[in-house]
Amino acid sequence: MNIKKLFDNLLFYLSVPKCVCCRTPLEISDRTLCKDCLLEYENIKGSDCSLCAKVLSGCSCSNDYLEKHMVKRVVKVFRYRQLSDANKRIPSNELIYNIKRGKRTDLLDFISDEIIAAIRNSIDYKDYIITNVPRKRDRVIKYGLDHSAEIAKCISKKLGIEYIDVLKSVSRKPQKKTYGEERLKNAQFDYKKTVDLKGKRIIIVDDIITTGASMGHCAMLLRGLKAKEVVGACLAIAYKDKYTPFKKDFLPY
Repeated sequence: MNIKKLFDNLLFYLSVPKCVCCRTPLEISDRTLCKDCLLEYENIKGSDCSLCAKVLSGCSCSNDYLEKHMVKRVVKVFRYRQLSDANKRIPSNELIYNIKRGKRTDLLDFISDEIIAAIRNSIDYKDYIITNVPRKRDRVIKYGLDHSAEIAKCISKKLGIEYIDVLKSVSRKPQKKTYGEERLKNAQFDYKKTVDLKGKRIIIVDDIITTGASMGHCAMLLRGLKAKEVVGACLAIAYKDKYTPFKKDFLPY
């Protein structure tokens, strides 16, 4: 056993990480989810796109709203499920909830690998640079990170493509507190800095696309910097394949 692996094993046993879903202690062979939760997660990932009939992680279908905002392709891993029972936990949803709350290295590594696998299924990524849908500043201060930026940076490092930090959120409310048409109006972004993206192909990353409002606005800003193409990439989608405004009682199964 080399020194790095020995050190990693020591850190593992000292930290005693738990499954992000059921909270049971993980075994050293586990990654973020215990074996039972991982099996449930893999089953959730198996849902198909109703447009192209491919498994979601193997398709790049967009939705009507994003297509109108110049995001013709979206790579994704699974479909988010809004549960009527607030106490119920499912592994896919817990991945999203936990990545928003803190920088857990093994979780970041797991999520970035999942999105990378979806990217490789659909995009010749070597011709692209990568950015992210930015988080509201007050949420960054509260939780100590911009989770979408962390995911994008991790993907950038693993794929060997350039990451650019170019956008900022000026939304009045967190998007999760808005619904339907209000969500579309609330998604407001601006340039953190202006760069020449003429002829560039961009992958823009978010953890979840609920309607496409945030990603669509960001894509139009990137196109304003003369980007040639913008492709969306996310862990989960929470819209029906044909765009429907998000409602509290919307159950996208």
